[in-house]
Amino acid sequence: MKTFTLAILLLLITGCSTQQYKLYWRAKDFALDRSPMVGLRGRDEQIVWTIPTRTIQEMTLVHLRISRAANIQSDLYIVEGDDPNAFATFVNGQRVIGINLGMVKLINGDVNQYAALIGHEAAHWANGHVDAGQTRTNTLNALGTLVGVGLSAAGVPAVGLITGVGVDLIDSSYNRDQEREADAQSIDYLLLSNYDPRGAITLHEKFLHMDRGLRLPFLSSHPSNEERMQNLKALIEAKRPAQ
Repeated sequence: MKTFTLAILLLLITGCSTQQYKLYWRAKDFALDRSPMVGLRGRDEQIVWTIPTRTIQEMTLVHLRISRAANIQSDLYIVEGDDPNAFATFVNGQRVIGINLGMVKLINGDVNQYAALIGHEAAHWANGHVDAGQTRTNTLNALGTLVGVGLSAAGVPAVGLITGVGVDLIDSSYNRDQEREADAQSIDYLLLSNYDPRGAITLHEKFLHMDRGLRLPFLSSHPSNEERMQNLKALIEAKRPAQ
């Protein structure tokens, strides 16, 4: 099992919720690793989580295909955090789609659910929702530290130590119309990329079961799960080619 560390210290106010994150791991840095499992390490060198390399590879491929369908460029990051969440934001001026460990555990390797999730965040980029959030908020600067240890021998260089990293902190909480627009656009991306759009329904069924008495960050600004599932089912029915 290979182990990887990529730590960024920052306060993140962005995406589909407001969260404080401390650790990021860029997916493409270890997607080519030949070990069956990847160990994600924290700053204390303790393994935070282990994840099958195949899952990382499939996430990376989904991200590539969806990004092409959406005609956007972004990096995909895995982020620490227990409550399932995902977001779109700027890091060092670069577009980022982040999926936290709680969401990775919830999806559990289902590529169609990853496609639905990444498609939703990609739609926020494609429709200018993140950029609109940037115009509503003063850009803040934060000092961060990136630490790279033991990266893949398969051509992935060690990140090393970089100090003074500037991170744009954007308050880009979306309104419900923007969330509905992102849902609708994501179905197009899934169909164009040959993923099953019903993965979105499966994912929201999981949210529905989890959300009883628990306020999930990912759902804080979204329409209710029941409403979203009804809308998604109608969209899929209307957009899918006749069988």
